[in-house]
Amino acid sequence: MKTENLYISKDTYLDTILSRIPTNTLLFKNITGIGATYLEIIDKTRNSIIIVPNVPVIQGKQTKHSHLLGVYEGIGKDQIKRFLKKSKPKFKKIMVTPESLSRVLDSLKELEIDCFNEYFLLIDEFDKMTHDSDFREEITFPMTVFFEFKNKAMVSATPIIPSDSRFAKHNFTIKNIIPTYPITRELKVITTNSVLDAFKSKLESCKSDKIFVFFKSLAQISNYIKSLNIENESSIFTSKEEVKEFYNKRKEINPFHLSYLLDETKFSKYNFLTSRYFTAVDIDIEEDADVFILADLKVSHTIIDPSNEIIQILGRFRKSKIKSAHFITDIPTSISFKSQEQCKAYLEANQEVFNYLKTMRFSTPDLVIKEVIDGLIDMTGYKIFVNKDYSINYFLRDNYCLSNHVKSLYIDVKRLILEFKNVKIYNTEMKYFNVLHEDLPFSNLDLDKIKFKDTSIPFLDKLNIIIDNLNELQSIQKRIHEGEYVIGNMQEMRKDLLEKHPEIFNIFMDEGEERLREIAKSQLKLNQYYQKAYLNDASKNFPLISELNEKFRMGEQYNEANILNKFFSIAKKYDNGIKRNKHFLNLFINTKKIPKLNGQRRIEVTGFVHLK
Repeated sequence: MKTENLYISKDTYLDTILSRIPTNTLLFKNITGIGATYLEIIDKTRNSIIIVPNVPVIQGKQTKHSHLLGVYEGIGKDQIKRFLKKSKPKFKKIMVTPESLSRVLDSLKELEIDCFNEYFLLIDEFDKMTHDSDFREEITFPMTVFFEFKNKAMVSATPIIPSDSRFAKHNFTIKNIIPTYPITRELKVITTNSVLDAFKSKLESCKSDKIFVFFKSLAQISNYIKSLNIENESSIFTSKEEVKEFYNKRKEINPFHLSYLLDETKFSKYNFLTSRYFTAVDIDIEEDADVFILADLKVSHTIIDPSNEIIQILGRFRKSKIKSAHFITDIPTSISFKSQEQCKAYLEANQEVFNYLKTMRFSTPDLVIKEVIDGLIDMTGYKIFVNKDYSINYFLRDNYCLSNHVKSLYIDVKRLILEFKNVKIYNTEMKYFNVLHEDLPFSNLDLDKIKFKDTSIPFLDKLNIIIDNLNELQSIQKRIHEGEYVIGNMQEMRKDLLEKHPEIFNIFMDEGEERLREIAKSQLKLNQYYQKAYLNDASKNFPLISELNEKFRMGEQYNEANILNKFFSIAKKYDNGIKRNKHFLNLFINTKKIPKLNGQRRIEVTGFVHLK
């Protein structure tokens, strides 16, 4: 596609260089807030359908433009047709989500209005079709009709050039808006092994009255708020569906404010926003703000695209000054991805198989064979890259390549930082970020997965997290014993874990991980075992106490395995619930470790818990 560079001055808007958005254009506006959708909303020469990625965008624009009809879930065809029948305004302006576009088109058709010739179609932030198509099935629906419109365009501040060949066939041109002023913004990129700890650490230096936290996972938002004990100072803005389900799933948290409507009057000290607020919405406050963008990759979908989402998020603030902008992420020890060459080969191979099956399907009249082929197409995996009519969905293909590229950035800190440093305006050397990188490690004892207060996590998931950290605790104890310096307060964390999860902690320490997993098939089974083995009064087992006191002597020294064998051979005669481990031994006999002999651990009997 041909590219035309246009230049814009500081503190000016798009209408200073364009009277209207030209048809057959991909408008790379590159700077957020310069008024691209505004230009179309106020245009008094044509009818317009403006497709935007999320409902909050529509609601925000409607408050500023009374002549605009917003269409999203809950707005039916009757309302749309009433609007279309009105004499004023002369030129209709309809703003709609991708999922609701079909209702607008149906309403126009029922009123016998030729939308393809009488309406200008504008897709705003069209990069979202690439970013979100893997989990929003209908977000690419507009592309099934886009090229039928005589007048059409797409716009984005963070464009991704689509691979769809139809743009070239329709002679699309890229209008590339380049600012004549510096746009580089300072961005602090924090890489860490504990996003929660790093977040907490950086919060302590923030002086703004308002702190905004952009985080894709509502579950993680809830957990962070609970872990940091900031419920009364926190507002959460998320989707309508998640608001409905919030208190059923997360009974342990009660934030100050929870809503799917972005209301500046409800902002708190800490304001958490999910991905529906990353793009296009305006945060109209005049106060200074500190901004945090979090990617906690224990939850894979929180991953952030440096060349897109960071720019969009920081562009939400129209009036306020961003005092500091932080991006905090962990770097996974492993992450699965395909190289771009592998992606291309995968898509090509799947397409060959798909084309063969598609040809067979449309060449046979047999309905049973068609059904079988539909099943085979599903099995190939390629159907995820096609539309319902079996045409190629190029945005799904682009999404596949993009998501693998983004994942590849997080295998190495240097690779990720280099990507941030190389984010530039299209067709220029103008960089978006002055990157200040800090590697902020914590001992794994300080990891959020130890201190984490999860508001929804299943028992077995919680068990796995705690076991991971108990193993890490033992590893750190060994490193400290060997003279290594480790960040973090080990004793405080050990105490915290013991107080919060005494059953898991004690069984792990006394009986080991394998035995703990055998016992803890559920919270109930864990509690039952712990009650019997750890809370029962061993002082009432008089026959066992008597024999143990006779067979062991204070001051006797044993190889660890031998003392456990001797203890177990006696104890099993009196209580078949007693196991061969140090926990049960120490219910009756006091011991202490003594220096190893020939490399073997040794124990000395120092007394008896219960006198006979």
